[in-house]
Amino acid sequence: MHRVAALFRYPLKSAAGENHQELRLDQFGVEGDRRWMVTSRDGVPITQREHPGLSLLKARTEAESLMLTWGASSCRVPVPAPDSPRIAVNIWGDSVGLPLAGPESSRWLSGRLGLEAHLAFMPDDVERPVNPRYAQTGDRTALTDGYPLHLIGSGSMNDLNGRLDQPVGVQRFRPNVYVEGPAPFAEDEWLEIRIGDCGFRVVKPCPRCTVTTIDPATGVRGKEPLQTLAGYRRMDGGVMFGQNVIHDGGGEIRVGDPVEVLSRRDAQAT
Repeated sequence: MHRVAALFRYPLKSAAGENHQELRLDQFGVEGDRRWMVTSRDGVPITQREHPGLSLLKARTEAESLMLTWGASSCRVPVPAPDSPRIAVNIWGDSVGLPLAGPESSRWLSGRLGLEAHLAFMPDDVERPVNPRYAQTGDRTALTDGYPLHLIGSGSMNDLNGRLDQPVGVQRFRPNVYVEGPAPFAEDEWLEIRIGDCGFRVVKPCPRCTVTTIDPATGVRGKEPLQTLAGYRRMDGGVMFGQNVIHDGGGEIRVGDPVEVLSRRDAQAT
């Protein structure tokens, strides 16, 4: 039987992730996941792709605020007021109106990154639909690259690490759900799954970028594992590893929950 081995949440897009024993699902995906992001004054996202050091920035959601920590320095960022002015932030072709946090947080973050940077928050009233090619009516996501959740199986990670001179952790791929038990790339064939009492649709493979080459513990960029993956996981659309997933409704998922495959792309599960 497959089971949930680990759960992750990323309060601030492109910053360090958090390990959790359980996660609650809301209309966007994982509650509190990627509701904040770093942006320029003009609404251009600032991510690890351009600034690998963001991997060293830790973010924790607290009551009506976000606590940021970088080394020995920290900053508490209040959630912007509902009537705060908004700027248009472009996320992979989607223009999203987001309020910016106060100037104190901008000064603190700019000092850590060495460039002008601002924090934007996604309120509940923002409508960001999932790509209609893969979505059903009403499917939404937060400030992700496009889909509410991301899933990887342990067999796929073991297969990859067996090809690398230096194994890497699953954190390189920033999943929400890490599943123990499947054979290598078995999740490529999954169509519908249940985790605990929650249903999910496995909609498409996830194309990988240079963020996977950044060591999350040091912020240093290398060539692996993307170089090795490109040798055997290149498909239409890029180098694929892991699956984008859409949830059906709310609920909670926990480490240790069984993961049941309800249907596959080539046949119905028995």
